[in-house]
Amino acid sequence: MRGRLFRRKKEPQSLWGCFTRGAVLAAAVATVGCTHLMQTNADDLPDRMHLSEFSFARPEGSDWYLNNTINPPTVIEFTKRGHQSESQILVIGYRPDERVTNTDELFEWAQGLPDTDKIVALAPGHGATCIRYHGRSTLTVNYADTSKPSADVMVTDEDSLECIDPNQPGLMVRFIVTQRSASGGTPAGARSAEAFLSSVSFDQTD
Repeated sequence: MRGRLFRRKKEPQSLWGCFTRGAVLAAAVATVGCTHLMQTNADDLPDRMHLSEFSFARPEGSDWYLNNTINPPTVIEFTKRGHQSESQILVIGYRPDERVTNTDELFEWAQGLPDTDKIVALAPGHGATCIRYHGRSTLTVNYADTSKPSADVMVTDEDSLECIDPNQPGLMVRFIVTQRSASGGTPAGARSAEAFLSSVSFDQTD
């Protein structure tokens, strides 16, 4: 991830309030249907989640869990684990090294991400300047010091919505959905990612 984390002293009012509210939200739902340590079953969450200046629908499908701890700059983290696979949803507040204030700069920033098979497209209708991004990365772990050398391959498909915060110019909010497995994402996972990212909406504040 290029850039630096934004610091509380510089942005004390708007998105940083999300961290506090998110922690309160996590604590509130932790007592309802919590089946994993430090996690809450997403089925017990409201259909739509509101955090400060933006909102989004809870993830589609079953077996999604909200992590009840928040590690800034992460605002929200969901995980879903299957047999040799994992999906994750992250909402991150982020300030790039070079100021991003318009669509052209947002496109240029996204093209610098390290993934392959990149697709970048304008994403209107979210109440902010946003683009949609898709990329793929591959990690290979080689086990050479064994009697039978082998390699494990993990492919990550990322679909994300990258937005310029309309209330704090220069601050980006990243809504990231990743699918990891030996072969990457699935059609069902792609549909779930599309539903989540399409649900994101910013509210303008005075």
